[in-house]
Amino acid sequence: MRFKFFSLFILYLLLCNTSYSQIFPRFSIAGGPTAGWFYNNTDDLNAEIRRISLPEFSKGGFFILGGGGFIDLPLKHIQWLRVGGSGEGFTSQKQITSTDNVVKTAYYKYRAGGITLDYVKQFGKRVEMTFGAHIATGTLSVELFQRAPGFGNWTSIFNEFTGAGLTENPSRKLSLRFYSARPQIGLGVFVTPYLYAKLNAGYQFSTNSDWKVDDEVPVTNAPSGIKADGFIINFGLNFGLFTK
Repeated sequence: MRFKFFSLFILYLLLCNTSYSQIFPRFSIAGGPTAGWFYNNTDDLNAEIRRISLPEFSKGGFFILGGGGFIDLPLKHIQWLRVGGSGEGFTSQKQITSTDNVVKTAYYKYRAGGITLDYVKQFGKRVEMTFGAHIATGTLSVELFQRAPGFGNWTSIFNEFTGAGLTENPSRKLSLRFYSARPQIGLGVFVTPYLYAKLNAGYQFSTNSDWKVDDEVPVTNAPSGIKADGFIINFGLNFGLFTK
């Protein structure tokens, strides 16, 4: 029965002179790792870091790693639309040890995840350009730690919360949630039938909630310039199924 059905289907295609692409529109589904660079302004952050005698964070940007995927919608009249999703982030650390062996450490962290919507313009069967946007949400955080010599004793740690011990080892985590939109342009190349390489570039705009510290306590008087804004360029390798 299955053989008869398949034979009739093939015969129908031949009689109607219908091509493969008419029955099965252009379709792709793929995913893989990404790596890039985030040119994020750190002027306000470094002004605060200098106050506690720590080295400044980079003014030239941060290396970001992530991953994502996409699907070309198999709809005949909107084959130009590509929908995807991705996540990315970085962690940067600065540390200093004073002459009395007190260690100060600061971490600057960025984490984001969201969706991508792209218009796809093909140039032949191997090269294409995309014009679209990455819409995301994530967190930006600054973590501060100080430890004096001998820190690490269990009893001493708990004594700090009873008032019986010295508080020479403060730690603070400040964070905010942001929402971002990144208009971007991309250049993609089908390297092999199962491998697609793509370079994206765009500028990220963000709006954010208020800073909070430790146990979700609102922070007042926070610098306004520590934001998830900036120019982002990334390169991705996508492995999957492609029909053109």
